[in-house]
Amino acid sequence: MDSNGLPVSIVLSSANEHDSSRFIDVMKNLDRCLDDDSIEQIVSAYADKGYDAKYIREYLKSRNIKDCIPYRNFKTRSKTNKNYNKTRYVVERFFAWLKCGFHRTRIRYERLAENYLAFLNIASIMMYWRVLG
Repeated sequence: MDSNGLPVSIVLSSANEHDSSRFIDVMKNLDRCLDDDSIEQIVSAYADKGYDAKYIREYLKSRNIKDCIPYRNFKTRSKTNKNYNKTRYVVERFFAWLKCGFHRTRIRYERLAENYLAFLNIASIMMYWRVLG
């Protein structure tokens, strides 16, 4: 997601797989979607507590990206950004646009992942057109 809440990289996974297992795939997909200057401008990655994993934090650290992921353990002092909720709102707004504005993407009816990904791409293009147009 960019700062406007527009999608930059979309990766599909099976329904019985947690989203955090595809986090690195999404980040690697950015290399294919963005040029080198845009990739160097990425300074932080925001995610919810479900993405609190050591391998994710190490991957982000190896790419010099600050992780703004809250810890699951309440006893651990959180080092995340104080504006986490304001920034997280951008992500939640994207999902609200996807579910309310594009009914075909709300529930996956298509058997083939390619068809569903095509609908997601069309919805993404329409979001770009609305925001940037």
